[in-house]
Amino acid sequence: TGFIVQNGDRYFISNDKGELIIARMSPKGYEEIDRAHVIDPTNTMAGRGRLVVWMHPAFANKNVYVRNDKELICISLAK
Repeated sequence: TGFIVQNGDRYFISNDKGELIIARMSPKGYEEIDRAHVIDPTNTMAGRGRLVVWMHPAFANKNVYVRNDKELICISLAK
């Protein structure tokens, strides 16, 4: 499961494992630019017993804000 946000020709994908992925997507295919584990999953998926991050990230001022049930972190996306 992932939350996808487009920014120009890149996509920011925050998945349920706590990873932030930067990628390009086109009719030719998927090109992963970068991937980083940014926060630990803390929420038990209903009925499945697997820990997940189910919070949509927020973007502001060249930063991404990611949270789980225990913490909120800010990551700079500036070069």
